[in-house]
Amino acid sequence: MKQENRLVAELYRFIAPFIDTTKDLFVSLDGQAASTATKAGRFADAALPDLWFTLLGADNCTLIEAKIIENNGKALLMQSQLSAWRSTGSGAYKPKYWVAANRSFDRFYFWRHEHFLPVLDKSKAKTNTLTLYPPLERVEFASVPELALHVLREA
Repeated sequence: MKQENRLVAELYRFIAPFIDTTKDLFVSLDGQAASTATKAGRFADAALPDLWFTLLGADNCTLIEAKIIENNGKALLMQSQLSAWRSTGSGAYKPKYWVAANRSFDRFYFWRHEHFLPVLDKSKAKTNTLTLYPPLERVEFASVPELALHVLREA
C-alpha cells in the first residue's frame, strides 16, 4: 500500500465513528474511478480530494487531501490538482484541509487550504507533477490519533 493510502486509511479509522453514513462518503478514489464517475455525471470534475465525508450533525461535507512529505520537506502534487485547486482553479471540489505524513510515518501535519493557496497560486508547473513546500501555518503531530482529533475539532 502506498504511504498516502496508508495515511488516509489510518485517519479514516479514527474519524469513522463520527461520520454520517447517510451522506456521501468517498475514500481515496483513484484517478480512473474519478474519471469514470465524472463521465457518468456523478462529479463535475475528476480532481477529487482523498477524503470526502460529513460529520454527524454537520450541514456541509468535509474534503481533505492527503500527501506524503518527502525528505526534502516537499509534497508531490499532480498538475491536475494544481490546476483545479489554486485560487483561479476550475475545480469544483477544492479540499478544505490537507493532511500529511513524513516518509518514516512518525510526523503528521495539518493545514487549511486557504493557507496553501499562496503556494499553489505562485507555482508555475510545466510538468505532470510538481513538489511544493507545505505552508508555514501547518500544525505538526506525533501520531495519527492526534491528527484525527485535530481534524474533528476543525471540521
